[in-house]
Amino acid sequence: MYQSVFSCRSIRKLFYGVLLFFSGQIAVAEPLDAQRIISVDSNATEILLALGVGPQIVAIDITSESLLDGQHVEKLGYHRALSAEAILSLQPDLIVGSDHTGPAPTLRAIESSQINFIQLNSPKTIADLNRNIQQLAKALGQENIGQQLIDDIHALETTIVGNLNGSTLKMVFLLDLNDRGLSQAGKDTVGNALINMLDGRNVSEFNGYQSVSLESVLVMNPDVIMVGRRSNGAPETEQLLSRYPLLKNTSAGQTQRIISIDASKLIAGLSITAVQQAKQLAEIIYSSR
Repeated sequence: MYQSVFSCRSIRKLFYGVLLFFSGQIAVAEPLDAQRIISVDSNATEILLALGVGPQIVAIDITSESLLDGQHVEKLGYHRALSAEAILSLQPDLIVGSDHTGPAPTLRAIESSQINFIQLNSPKTIADLNRNIQQLAKALGQENIGQQLIDDIHALETTIVGNLNGSTLKMVFLLDLNDRGLSQAGKDTVGNALINMLDGRNVSEFNGYQSVSLESVLVMNPDVIMVGRRSNGAPETEQLLSRYPLLKNTSAGQTQRIISIDASKLIAGLSITAVQQAKQLAEIIYSSR
Protein backbone atom coordinates (compact mmCIF):
# COMPACT_ATOMS: atom_id res chain seq x y z
CA MET A 1 0.00 0.00 0.00
CA TYR A 2 2.78 2.45 0.98
CA GLN A 3 4.65 1.73 -2.22
CA SER A 4 1.47 2.34 -4.24
CA VAL A 5 0.82 5.71 -2.59
CA PHE A 6 4.47 6.73 -3.07
CA SER A 7 4.34 5.78 -6.73
CA CYS A 8 1.17 7.84 -7.29
CA ARG A 9 2.72 10.85 -5.58
CA SER A 10 5.93 10.47 -7.58
CA ILE A 11 4.04 10.23 -10.83
CA ARG A 12 1.94 13.28 -9.90
CA LYS A 13 5.09 15.32 -9.08
CA LEU A 14 6.72 14.21 -12.30
CA PHE A 15 3.62 15.23 -14.28
CA TYR A 16 3.47 18.71 -12.74
CA GLY A 17 7.22 19.12 -13.17
CA VAL A 18 6.96 18.38 -16.89
CA LEU A 19 3.94 20.70 -17.16
CA LEU A 20 5.79 23.55 -15.46
CA PHE A 21 8.83 22.97 -17.63
CA PHE A 22 6.86 23.29 -20.85
CA SER A 23 4.86 26.22 -19.48
CA GLY A 24 8.13 27.95 -18.74
CA GLN A 25 9.37 27.26 -22.24
CA ILE A 26 6.23 28.87 -23.72
CA ALA A 27 6.35 31.89 -21.39
CA VAL A 28 9.96 32.85 -22.07
CA ALA A 29 9.72 33.11 -25.88
CA GLU A 30 12.37 35.64 -26.87
CA PRO A 31 11.45 38.73 -28.90
CA LEU A 32 12.82 38.85 -32.43
CA ASP A 33 16.22 40.43 -33.01
CA ALA A 34 15.00 42.28 -36.09
CA GLN A 35 17.72 44.63 -37.32
CA ARG A 36 16.46 44.57 -40.91
CA ILE A 37 12.68 44.88 -41.27
CA ILE A 38 10.64 44.93 -44.46
CA SER A 39 7.11 46.32 -44.15
CA VAL A 40 4.75 45.83 -47.08
CA ASP A 41 1.62 47.28 -45.49
CA SER A 42 1.10 50.95 -44.60
CA ASN A 43 -0.87 50.09 -41.46
CA ALA A 44 1.96 47.87 -40.23
CA THR A 45 4.52 50.53 -41.14
CA GLU A 46 2.64 53.10 -39.07
CA ILE A 47 2.60 50.74 -36.06
CA LEU A 48 6.31 49.92 -36.46
CA LEU A 49 7.16 53.63 -36.49
CA ALA A 50 5.02 54.20 -33.39
CA LEU A 51 6.87 51.33 -31.66
CA GLY A 52 10.18 53.09 -32.31
CA VAL A 53 11.72 50.63 -34.77
CA GLY A 54 11.65 52.92 -37.80
CA PRO A 55 15.47 52.92 -38.18
CA GLN A 56 15.39 49.14 -38.70
CA ILE A 57 13.02 49.38 -41.68
CA VAL A 58 15.02 48.76 -44.87
CA ALA A 59 12.24 48.40 -47.45
CA ILE A 60 8.56 49.27 -47.91
CA ASP A 61 5.66 48.96 -50.31
CA ILE A 62 4.18 51.87 -52.24
CA THR A 63 1.41 52.49 -49.68
CA SER A 64 4.04 53.18 -46.99
CA GLU A 65 6.14 55.68 -48.93
CA SER A 66 4.58 58.83 -47.45
CA LEU A 67 5.26 57.54 -43.93
CA LEU A 68 9.04 57.31 -44.46
CA ASP A 69 9.49 60.40 -46.58
CA GLY A 70 13.16 61.40 -46.39
CA GLN A 71 14.36 58.04 -45.02
CA HIS A 72 16.50 56.02 -47.42
CA VAL A 73 14.71 52.70 -47.89
CA GLU A 74 14.13 50.38 -50.81
CA LYS A 75 10.79 50.68 -52.64
CA LEU A 76 9.21 47.32 -53.44
CA GLY A 77 6.10 48.40 -55.36
CA TYR A 78 2.45 47.57 -54.83
CA HIS A 79 1.69 45.27 -51.88
CA ARG A 80 -0.41 42.87 -53.98
CA ALA A 81 2.26 42.47 -56.66
CA LEU A 82 5.52 41.99 -54.79
CA SER A 83 8.63 40.28 -56.12
CA ALA A 84 9.98 37.49 -53.92
CA GLU A 85 13.47 37.96 -55.40
CA ALA A 86 13.49 41.67 -54.53
CA ILE A 87 12.38 40.97 -50.96
CA LEU A 88 14.72 38.08 -50.23
CA SER A 89 17.74 39.80 -51.80
CA LEU A 90 17.58 42.40 -49.01
CA GLN A 91 18.22 39.66 -46.41
CA PRO A 92 15.60 40.81 -43.88
CA ASP A 93 15.28 39.48 -40.35
CA LEU A 94 11.53 40.20 -40.37
CA ILE A 95 8.88 40.78 -43.02
CA VAL A 96 5.57 42.34 -41.99
CA GLY A 97 2.57 42.24 -44.30
CA SER A 98 -1.18 41.78 -44.25
CA ASP A 99 -3.92 39.70 -45.81
CA HIS A 100 -3.46 41.96 -48.89
CA THR A 101 0.14 40.84 -49.39
CA GLY A 102 0.73 38.95 -52.61
CA PRO A 103 0.81 37.38 -55.07
CA ALA A 104 0.55 33.79 -53.83
CA PRO A 105 3.91 32.61 -55.31
CA THR A 106 5.67 35.42 -53.42
CA LEU A 107 4.01 34.35 -50.17
CA ARG A 108 5.07 30.75 -50.74
CA ALA A 109 8.65 31.84 -51.40
CA ILE A 110 8.72 33.91 -48.20
CA GLU A 111 7.30 31.04 -46.15
CA SER A 112 9.79 28.54 -47.57
CA SER A 113 12.69 30.91 -46.85
CA GLN A 114 12.08 30.51 -43.08
CA ILE A 115 12.48 34.26 -42.59
CA ASN A 116 10.25 35.59 -39.79
CA PHE A 117 7.01 36.67 -41.45
CA ILE A 118 4.12 38.35 -39.62
CA GLN A 119 0.94 38.59 -41.68
CA LEU A 120 -1.57 40.90 -39.99
CA ASN A 121 -5.30 41.06 -40.59
CA SER A 122 -6.51 44.31 -42.16
CA PRO A 123 -8.33 46.01 -39.27
CA LYS A 124 -11.96 47.03 -39.69
CA THR A 125 -12.43 48.03 -36.03
CA ILE A 126 -10.36 49.59 -33.26
CA ALA A 127 -10.29 46.18 -31.55
CA ASP A 128 -8.67 44.72 -34.71
CA LEU A 129 -6.14 47.55 -34.75
CA ASN A 130 -5.26 46.98 -31.10
CA ARG A 131 -4.69 43.27 -31.74
CA ASN A 132 -2.23 44.13 -34.53
CA ILE A 133 -0.38 46.52 -32.21
CA GLN A 134 -0.18 43.86 -29.49
CA GLN A 135 1.09 41.24 -31.94
CA LEU A 136 3.88 43.42 -33.32
CA ALA A 137 4.79 44.87 -29.92
CA LYS A 138 5.15 41.40 -28.42
CA ALA A 139 7.17 40.09 -31.36
CA LEU A 140 9.61 43.00 -31.09
CA GLY A 141 9.80 43.15 -27.30
CA GLN A 142 8.08 46.54 -27.17
CA GLU A 143 5.07 45.62 -25.03
CA ASN A 144 5.24 48.75 -22.86
CA ILE A 145 5.25 51.09 -25.86
CA GLY A 146 2.52 49.00 -27.48
CA GLN A 147 0.30 49.28 -24.41
CA GLN A 148 0.84 53.05 -24.28
CA LEU A 149 -0.15 53.24 -27.94
CA ILE A 150 -3.33 51.26 -27.24
CA ASP A 151 -4.10 53.55 -24.30
CA ASP A 152 -3.69 56.58 -26.57
CA ILE A 153 -6.09 55.06 -29.11
CA HIS A 154 -8.58 54.36 -26.33
CA ALA A 155 -8.36 58.02 -25.30
CA LEU A 156 -9.10 59.05 -28.90
CA GLU A 157 -12.06 56.67 -28.99
CA THR A 158 -13.39 58.15 -25.75
CA THR A 159 -13.14 61.64 -27.22
CA ILE A 160 -14.95 60.53 -30.37
CA VAL A 161 -17.80 59.03 -28.36
CA GLY A 162 -17.96 62.19 -26.25
CA ASN A 163 -18.61 64.25 -29.38
CA LEU A 164 -21.53 62.11 -30.55
CA ASN A 165 -24.93 63.57 -29.74
CA GLY A 166 -27.18 60.55 -30.17
CA SER A 167 -28.45 61.43 -33.63
CA THR A 168 -27.90 58.88 -36.39
CA LEU A 169 -26.88 60.83 -39.46
CA LYS A 170 -26.97 59.45 -43.00
CA MET A 171 -23.40 59.36 -44.27
CA VAL A 172 -21.57 58.47 -47.46
CA PHE A 173 -17.86 57.97 -48.06
CA LEU A 174 -16.64 58.85 -51.57
CA LEU A 175 -13.28 58.41 -53.25
CA ASP A 176 -12.32 61.17 -55.67
CA LEU A 177 -10.80 59.41 -58.67
CA ASN A 178 -10.17 62.65 -60.58
CA ASP A 179 -11.02 62.10 -64.27
CA ARG A 180 -12.77 58.81 -63.42
CA GLY A 181 -15.30 60.53 -61.18
CA LEU A 182 -16.40 59.38 -57.74
CA SER A 183 -16.47 55.92 -56.16
CA GLN A 184 -18.82 55.12 -53.26
CA ALA A 185 -17.83 52.97 -50.27
CA GLY A 186 -20.14 50.05 -49.55
CA LYS A 187 -20.68 48.01 -46.40
CA ASP A 188 -17.55 45.85 -46.43
CA THR A 189 -15.03 48.70 -46.64
CA VAL A 190 -12.83 50.78 -44.37
CA GLY A 191 -14.96 53.78 -45.36
CA ASN A 192 -17.89 51.98 -43.75
CA ALA A 193 -15.76 51.28 -40.65
CA LEU A 194 -15.06 55.01 -40.40
CA ILE A 195 -18.79 55.77 -40.65
CA ASN A 196 -19.49 53.23 -37.88
CA MET A 197 -16.91 54.91 -35.64
CA LEU A 198 -18.81 58.17 -36.14
CA ASP A 199 -22.14 56.51 -35.24
CA GLY A 200 -23.48 57.20 -38.73
CA ARG A 201 -25.67 55.16 -41.08
CA ASN A 202 -24.02 54.28 -44.36
CA VAL A 203 -26.47 55.04 -47.19
CA SER A 204 -24.77 52.38 -49.34
CA GLU A 205 -26.58 49.06 -49.73
CA PHE A 206 -23.77 47.11 -51.41
CA ASN A 207 -20.30 45.75 -50.60
CA GLY A 208 -17.00 47.08 -51.90
CA TYR A 209 -16.70 50.23 -53.97
CA GLN A 210 -18.91 51.26 -56.89
CA SER A 211 -18.91 54.20 -59.26
CA VAL A 212 -21.59 56.73 -58.38
CA SER A 213 -23.18 59.64 -60.22
CA LEU A 214 -23.87 63.03 -58.68
CA GLU A 215 -27.56 62.49 -59.39
CA SER A 216 -27.51 59.33 -57.25
CA VAL A 217 -25.85 61.21 -54.40
CA LEU A 218 -28.61 63.84 -54.64
CA VAL A 219 -31.28 61.14 -54.41
CA MET A 220 -29.60 59.59 -51.35
CA ASN A 221 -29.34 63.10 -49.85
CA PRO A 222 -26.83 62.24 -47.08
CA ASP A 223 -26.40 64.43 -44.02
CA VAL A 224 -22.63 63.96 -44.19
CA ILE A 225 -20.40 63.48 -47.25
CA MET A 226 -16.77 62.47 -46.72
CA VAL A 227 -14.56 62.71 -49.80
CA GLY A 228 -11.01 61.41 -49.92
CA ARG A 229 -8.13 60.69 -52.28
CA ARG A 230 -5.75 57.77 -52.05
CA SER A 231 -2.77 59.95 -52.93
CA ASN A 232 -1.60 63.55 -52.56
CA GLY A 233 -3.45 64.06 -49.28
CA ALA A 234 -6.96 65.36 -48.71
CA PRO A 235 -8.61 67.24 -51.60
CA GLU A 236 -9.55 70.86 -50.96
CA THR A 237 -13.27 71.18 -50.24
CA GLU A 238 -13.65 74.28 -52.43
CA GLN A 239 -11.99 72.50 -55.35
CA LEU A 240 -14.32 69.54 -54.87
CA LEU A 241 -17.40 71.74 -54.92
CA SER A 242 -16.19 73.56 -58.02
CA ARG A 243 -15.84 70.19 -59.80
CA TYR A 244 -19.02 68.68 -58.32
CA PRO A 245 -21.31 71.69 -57.69
CA LEU A 246 -24.44 69.53 -57.39
CA LEU A 247 -23.17 68.33 -54.00
CA LYS A 248 -24.05 71.76 -52.61
CA ASN A 249 -27.73 70.85 -53.00
CA THR A 250 -27.56 67.91 -50.59
CA SER A 251 -28.37 68.12 -46.91
CA ALA A 252 -24.61 67.79 -46.29
CA GLY A 253 -23.91 70.74 -48.58
CA GLN A 254 -26.54 72.93 -46.95
CA THR A 255 -25.18 72.26 -43.43
CA GLN A 256 -21.51 72.47 -44.50
CA ARG A 257 -20.88 68.81 -43.76
CA ILE A 258 -19.00 67.99 -46.95
CA ILE A 259 -15.61 67.06 -45.51
CA SER A 260 -12.39 66.20 -47.31
CA ILE A 261 -10.09 63.58 -45.77
CA ASP A 262 -6.81 61.83 -46.55
CA ALA A 263 -7.95 58.40 -47.74
CA SER A 264 -4.37 57.16 -48.21
CA LYS A 265 -4.44 56.20 -44.52
CA LEU A 266 -7.39 53.88 -45.14
CA ILE A 267 -5.91 51.72 -47.91
CA ALA A 268 -4.67 48.97 -45.61
CA GLY A 269 -7.50 49.12 -43.10
CA LEU A 270 -8.32 51.24 -40.09
CA SER A 271 -5.00 52.85 -39.15
CA ILE A 272 -3.78 54.90 -36.20
CA THR A 273 -4.00 58.02 -38.36
CA ALA A 274 -7.54 57.08 -39.40
CA VAL A 275 -8.61 57.03 -35.75
CA GLN A 276 -7.03 60.46 -35.31
CA GLN A 277 -8.94 61.65 -38.38
CA ALA A 278 -12.16 60.21 -36.92
CA LYS A 279 -11.66 62.38 -33.83
CA GLN A 280 -11.38 65.48 -36.01
CA LEU A 281 -14.39 64.42 -38.09
CA ALA A 282 -16.54 63.89 -35.00
CA GLU A 283 -15.71 67.40 -33.82
CA ILE A 284 -16.69 68.86 -37.22
CA ILE A 285 -19.81 66.77 -37.82
CA TYR A 286 -21.37 67.08 -34.39
CA SER A 287 -20.44 70.65 -33.59
CA SER A 288 -23.43 73.00 -33.23
CA ARG A 289 -24.27 74.94 -36.38
